[in-house]
Amino acid sequence: MSQSKANEYFRLFFETTQSILAAGNLQTTLNTLVQHAVAALQIKAGSLRLIDEQSNSLEQVAAFGLSEAYLNKGPLDADQSIPEVLAGKPVYIKDAYHDPRVQYPDAMRAEEINTILSVPLIAGQKVIGVLRLYSAEPRDYSTEDIEFVSALAEMGGLVIANARRFEAEGDKLASLFTEIGVEQPTAAETAEQQFESCAFLPLDPNKSLAYFRTLHEITRAILSTLDSKRVMQQIVNKVIEIMQVKASALRLRNETTRELELIVSTGLSEKFLAKGKPHTDQSISDTLAGKPVLITDTANDPRLEYPAETVAEGIASILSLPIVARQRVIGVLRLYSAESRQYSQEDLTFLTALAGIAGVAIMTARGYEQARNDYSFWSATLGYLQD
Repeated sequence: MSQSKANEYFRLFFETTQSILAAGNLQTTLNTLVQHAVAALQIKAGSLRLIDEQSNSLEQVAAFGLSEAYLNKGPLDADQSIPEVLAGKPVYIKDAYHDPRVQYPDAMRAEEINTILSVPLIAGQKVIGVLRLYSAEPRDYSTEDIEFVSALAEMGGLVIANARRFEAEGDKLASLFTEIGVEQPTAAETAEQQFESCAFLPLDPNKSLAYFRTLHEITRAILSTLDSKRVMQQIVNKVIEIMQVKASALRLRNETTRELELIVSTGLSEKFLAKGKPHTDQSISDTLAGKPVLITDTANDPRLEYPAETVAEGIASILSLPIVARQRVIGVLRLYSAESRQYSQEDLTFLTALAGIAGVAIMTARGYEQARNDYSFWSATLGYLQD
């Protein structure tokens, strides 16, 4: 695999996952997934269909680059239209005009679609739909191409499942207020903070491909739950495992107290954690401006708020990374090493990308928890008022 292609897949996977995680609603999520997949492979078009279990058909929910005539060609039967993909396997059809698995070959010819790559959308252990990518000319896909598209589709499947759960909670709350004839309160908007985004510089192709695969694994793990604390603990544990550091901690900023509140950590003693809460303007404050900061000498660096306690903990160096979501730095991810430690450009790019995905995943999980808590609160409150 060429260096440029390996770098591009790493960058595109990060950007696509961030985009679909940050999407404001389910339809935007679906549209974004298809558009990014088409752009990544530089092909003619793409579509996304979800399985309608009642009719056993593949329902069109998003498309890019396809004509209205093609989109309205007729229903796709899940048992007839490339059925192998519903068993969880990517399927590549190089000659769509003559393959018996294609349900509408004449429509394909009229649309000038020659090659189809169809990959499953999987949520948990279940195939919930298919992502199809269309090329106008005969096209060969490499193992890495298929791996990349399959990773996007898997992320899409997990995000769709989470979005459905999230929207279901919102619908329950809206129905509750409609039932009693009360206007639903709206959440206040938070001001956005501009920051400098991660720069994807040229990386070693072997490392870039390995980091793409690791980022995929971690993203799959943190999308497997909408429990925000569990999401954050998974991030911390994975960082320690991959980077082979002594400890890691994730803190979120409290705008009221200006403290960095500890949410999860691994590898740090209770004594160290009890030293006091770091403050946003005293504890490696450049991180809160959106910049990764590496401290190689904890005994003598003025940017540390608790240097004596840090040295006593056996920490020689710290890498502090911003966690960014919706154009705001919401917290920090810190890696603690027992020895003076340097990080390669590959390491920093990977960790910054991970922190970016983590930020949006945390906000998504917290939003779901807030919606669920809002429903419980208003259901109890309104029930009390009606008694």
